[in-house]
Amino acid sequence: MAKSICLFNHKGGVSKTTTAFNLGWCLAGSGKNVLIVDLDPQCNLSGLVFGYDATMDKNDYRLPSLYESRHNLTMRSIVESLINGMSPESFMLREAESKLLPTRNDNLQLLPGDLSVSKLDSQISVSLKIARGIPATKNIPGNLPEILDKIAVKFRFDYVIYDLSPNIGGLNEIMLMASDYFIVPTSPDYFCFQAITSLKMNIEDWHHEINGFIRDNEFDKRTFAIKNQPMFLGTIHQRYRPRSGKPAASFDRWIGEIRDAMNDEFIPSLRKINCVINGKIMLRALKGTDLVPYDLAQIPDFNSLIAISQRQSCPIFALTDDEIRETASVAGVVANTMIASRDSFRKIFSGLAKRVIYLTSQ
Repeated sequence: MAKSICLFNHKGGVSKTTTAFNLGWCLAGSGKNVLIVDLDPQCNLSGLVFGYDATMDKNDYRLPSLYESRHNLTMRSIVESLINGMSPESFMLREAESKLLPTRNDNLQLLPGDLSVSKLDSQISVSLKIARGIPATKNIPGNLPEILDKIAVKFRFDYVIYDLSPNIGGLNEIMLMASDYFIVPTSPDYFCFQAITSLKMNIEDWHHEINGFIRDNEFDKRTFAIKNQPMFLGTIHQRYRPRSGKPAASFDRWIGEIRDAMNDEFIPSLRKINCVINGKIMLRALKGTDLVPYDLAQIPDFNSLIAISQRQSCPIFALTDDEIRETASVAGVVANTMIASRDSFRKIFSGLAKRVIYLTSQ
């Protein structure tokens, strides 16, 4: 049975999409069969996989042909089918021969996003509010997670990673509450610190609303696609400037503030609704590291390596020595410094993947 993980923070600019791609790649590198799902209408995750040339070259017809082909599974075909009232069962029968998009990693596949996801978002938001009075709409919120569950089973995925948009709409609500686990990426600044209180309140409200939705529409909790019990795995602190291998003082202060807010406010709230990994299990997962609960990783700025990785359609830690030298047009000390930086990120993300596998196996 596939384990689903949401990458979510309603504050933008926290490298959520890049983390989804990198984590999926590392899990796949650990021998897991992984699907990454682009649920953001901006489709940045799809862009990372397609690569710079496919998204920037107007003469490259790979993108339109991908969506127009009936042989490819995309969010466009899923959204169009659901908006037109097709059931998950009928959709899977129709798409029996369809395939997912491969990546440069043999164990990692992509379900590409589409702008039309925003239309489904609106439909779900309305349905959550009116289904009790208009029973014909009651299946709308559960249909998307049900289709994604069926895709995971069909292709025998070990992990499915959802990249959500930075908002608090209905689609994000049902996908977070339908997931088995979730991770909150953060950046070390005041605005991310400020967002923790509203993030806590939104998840509390979503949990309460989904409970009422299940009850009022007489769904069986044991089989309904929105399980309403996502377990918080932890926080990933990133986008900081390092100094001597650690966050520089100004960034470290905000990391500490965010950590304190998580431990004092966010996590106690999640415990009340049974949506957080047990603290003792977390301690075991972090053993041998400098990390403290509930920090999953600290990831500094990628700097110039990010531009190279985007051109190569792979994470920075998967870049080869030649790709770094040729794409950046560097040699000597500069090239060696970039290669050493790549190796450092490889260690960070490898550790993150191991912790995630451990926490999701308990």
